[in-house]
Amino acid sequence: MASMGIYAFKASVLKKCLESEHHDFGKDIIPSALQQYRLSGYLFDDYWEDIGTIASFFEANLMLTDSLPAFDFYNEIAPIYANPRYLAASKLNSCTVEHSIVAEGCILTRTQLNRCIIGIRSIIRGGSQLENVYMMGADRYENLERMEKNEAIQLPNIGVGKNCYIRNAIIDRNVRIGNNVRLSPEGKPDGFQQGPILVKDGILCIEKNGIIPDNTIL
Repeated sequence: MASMGIYAFKASVLKKCLESEHHDFGKDIIPSALQQYRLSGYLFDDYWEDIGTIASFFEANLMLTDSLPAFDFYNEIAPIYANPRYLAASKLNSCTVEHSIVAEGCILTRTQLNRCIIGIRSIIRGGSQLENVYMMGADRYENLERMEKNEAIQLPNIGVGKNCYIRNAIIDRNVRIGNNVRLSPEGKPDGFQQGPILVKDGILCIEKNGIIPDNTIL
């Protein structure tokens, strides 16, 4: 058994408990409160996951693409609601999609997805393949004028370019990946870093707003 770290206090009681100079709930607050207040515990025996590492965070998210995931977002009795964004529905042009989740506002063209989560406003261009990828999406779209300026200075547009292959990766928000890019953590030691790319727990991670130039191969 382990603590999930979820506590419910009366405000007045919590204020008194925090008057001490020791504020660790597991070591200080709870043991001290046991001597002064009536405490009750709840035994939770359903799905719970500690996502304190890159590997556990990665797998907890991709697990949702399973046919029958351990945690069900589509439970009619206890539904999960997302924040409404009022984006257009996603557009998939000649794509092959297996065991994947595609959020709203995405445009995917001749893309192959296998066990992927694709976040809002993601753009994936022709001929790209993603396998075991959590792509967090983008905060904004780029218009044609902005794209032309990007091309003039050889800056990739937000999203994934043409003819890319990406495997076992977490792509943070607003990442720009050029054309003909191949990315995989295979054969790279833990802690490997190159620019905005880091390999941690066997997962290739691209930091927020990262830029990956055309023809990058890792």
